[in-house]
Amino acid sequence: MTSKGFGSRPPRNQKAPSKSASQRQAAAQQLDDYKKQGLPLFNVYVRLPEKPQNWIPVGEIAVKRSSQISQAIFANEAELLKGALRLYPKLSKVKDKLEYGYKLKDKLYEDEPIQVATRPQPTWRDKLALFLQTWRQRLAPKSSQS
Repeated sequence: MTSKGFGSRPPRNQKAPSKSASQRQAAAQQLDDYKKQGLPLFNVYVRLPEKPQNWIPVGEIAVKRSSQISQAIFANEAELLKGALRLYPKLSKVKDKLEYGYKLKDKLYEDEPIQVATRPQPTWRDKLALFLQTWRQRLAPKSSQS
């Protein structure tokens, strides 16, 4: 006869994952899918402009073309910033001053310097879309008062 010790463990109360935890999990799954497809994977960093050598790792990002990395970083800036602040809460005091950088994640490129990500300039289509959106918002209150 074998004994089981003090009995079986009672089931733990498992909380449902939060919305942000679910989003992080979905993003991690998508990143894994991109890795399997062989897309370029980059490490993303932040730094303060007054401390140019102190890059802080904040995440990874995959893009279809290496030329799109800056655009991808700034398209996901809010999520990258949330992750950076969760890892390094002291950055919240300077979050508006942070600069982003990236480096290809591959052992062959370990010695390469981190490249500063440049915010993409809006195209004429982006400017037109913003103009039309602003114009519609200005007209919306007038049409609802009639």
